[in-house]
Amino acid sequence: MILNLKIEGLPEQIVEELVAKGIASNKSEAIRLMILHYNEHFGIKSMRQYLDDELAVKKMQKIDKEIEGGKRKVLTEKEVLKKYPHLRDV
Repeated sequence: MILNLKIEGLPEQIVEELVAKGIASNKSEAIRLMILHYNEHFGIKSMRQYLDDELAVKKMQKIDKEIEGGKRKVLTEKEVLKKYPHLRDV
């Protein structure tokens, strides 16, 4: 996401102080750190949940590439039941 925003007054001073003290490398990083702090404070999304979601997306992208490259085959329901007839009873 690209975001342009105007920050003035106390919020601006806080951002500048975070950069001046070396807590953030630049103003954009300072704002990212503050967003992550609020996420942690309000429990919006845990880091574990975020990492699990990212891992799942990467796995799905890898599988899609394998299918497109012919390294992995997708079977229809009919093909699966023909290959594994014992699954009909499940």
